[in-house]
Amino acid sequence: MPEIAPYVARWFPPDAALAQTVPFRDRYSVPMLGGGTLELPIRPLPGDEQAIALLMTNQTTFPVATAVTELLVRLARVCEPQVIAGIPTMGLDYARATAHALGMDDYVALGFSRKFWYDDALSESATSITSTTGKRLYLDPALLTRVAGRRVVLVDDVINTGGTAAAAIRLLQRVGADVVALVVGLTEGHAWRAVLGAIAPDWPARVRAAGHIPMFRAVAGGWAPLPETVARP
Repeated sequence: MPEIAPYVARWFPPDAALAQTVPFRDRYSVPMLGGGTLELPIRPLPGDEQAIALLMTNQTTFPVATAVTELLVRLARVCEPQVIAGIPTMGLDYARATAHALGMDDYVALGFSRKFWYDDALSESATSITSTTGKRLYLDPALLTRVAGRRVVLVDDVINTGGTAAAAIRLLQRVGADVVALVVGLTEGHAWRAVLGAIAPDWPARVRAAGHIPMFRAVAGGWAPLPETVARP
């Protein structure tokens, strides 16, 4: 098996002078809310014709996690949530830390693993760009009282296709939650806009992100952003 380089993300404060030019070789610097920069490794997708800038949340350093969490807290606070709910898998750590920083006693972790006491009626089909198989998103029946009739802000690390986020919104709305926003570390491309827009026309505008990453295509010498995925004005 070929050796794979570590998924190393790095955080730079607002006064750091970082320069990058196209084509990108193996890293991409993301301008973040507040002026900081998140540098991410570029990882080819199967086929090696396209690539993503990968935020592997469960492998980041604590300084990176702390910096991103602080931005998520800032974005979530203005939405005045009563509950923070985390989208699995990579969004759970951020959701827990965000809820704690907001002074909440707990949070709600949605999950892909079906425990024996779960109810299939409290699940939704979900998809994502990094998953190769179909899966279902579950809400533990024991957590129904935490979300029913309350203002919920969803938290995730990255939104790309929007499949998992849409499943989370539909599931929570079905049990009576008032899902007011989705707070993410990064938006990736724009495919998610149509998926969330199918739930309600205003849902794309309810997404609050600390930064944006494009997707990439292979070019001579490295990678170039796909024009249709770059940040919009």
